[in-house]
Amino acid sequence: MSDIRDLQDLAPAMAKPYVVTRSTLGATTKVIDNQFFCTSKVFHTLNETIGEKIATFNPSKAGFQYLVSFTDNTHYEHNNIYTLESRAGNSGKKTEKLILNWVIGHELEGIENEMSITVRISNPMNPFVMLQAAMSKDHSEADSLEFNGGAVSISIHGATQTTAEEIFSIVSRWADSCPQPVSFTGLNNAIHEHVDKIAFVNFWIFPVIFSICAYFYLVEAPQDIAIELAFLAFVGFMTVRTGVQQLNSNIREWARNSRKFSMFMLTGGDENQQTKIAAKSRNSSIKLFISVAVSFLLNLTAGVVVALYIQP
Repeated sequence: MSDIRDLQDLAPAMAKPYVVTRSTLGATTKVIDNQFFCTSKVFHTLNETIGEKIATFNPSKAGFQYLVSFTDNTHYEHNNIYTLESRAGNSGKKTEKLILNWVIGHELEGIENEMSITVRISNPMNPFVMLQAAMSKDHSEADSLEFNGGAVSISIHGATQTTAEEIFSIVSRWADSCPQPVSFTGLNNAIHEHVDKIAFVNFWIFPVIFSICAYFYLVEAPQDIAIELAFLAFVGFMTVRTGVQQLNSNIREWARNSRKFSMFMLTGGDENQQTKIAAKSRNSSIKLFISVAVSFLLNLTAGVVVALYIQP
């Protein structure tokens, strides 16, 4: 990409890169949810890889821009990706979003065609917004989207479907090759995948087992205190159900927090935030393991008690 020069007439403002276009082809967007750490070095790799791809079109004109948005509503824009580390590396700001935009002009069937490649990396991500970005026809609106866990959105305008798929593949392979976050144990990921099953067991199985135990106990209880014991059993059932709801809510929250991380590692503020998130993730993982273990033991114990009651 060292031979790419600025194109003020082709490269529009970063805030609305798709408002003006000279392409007769359509637009395609894809979102990938790979979890990886974004450093200045990995962006250099992406810039070089995309540069090699667009060089195959023998562009007559080409331009590149990037925009970094921070959580304090400040921004940094430049056309040389190699200045990113020197300008932002020692800053205490926290990165919120990064937009990389390549624009080229090349000949297509005897007519000059404009092709734009925009990679948006947002931290964090929301699944609904991820789908919205993937289906969006107005790509200029995607820059203002808010995410909740980290997402990479690739928008390509003015390329054939084959070319778009090739570029999607390039960016996906790049994301796979980036440094990946690693939990100190993979158990939290397994719990996160099965959290609905755990919630079902806690909310339905345990209260049912409690009711069965209470029934067998009341059957054998003295008749003169049966009403009082039945009332206590009902209160106990409602208490168990409320406690289980709160436990399930905590398990879901701890499961989410145990997998949280910040994608960006561009500034000193990003590194500090990464340390805080890692500590919170570890604490949530410990609470998650303990709560799931306790709920499993309670269900197991209740099942054993029922088995003892119903055996002849």
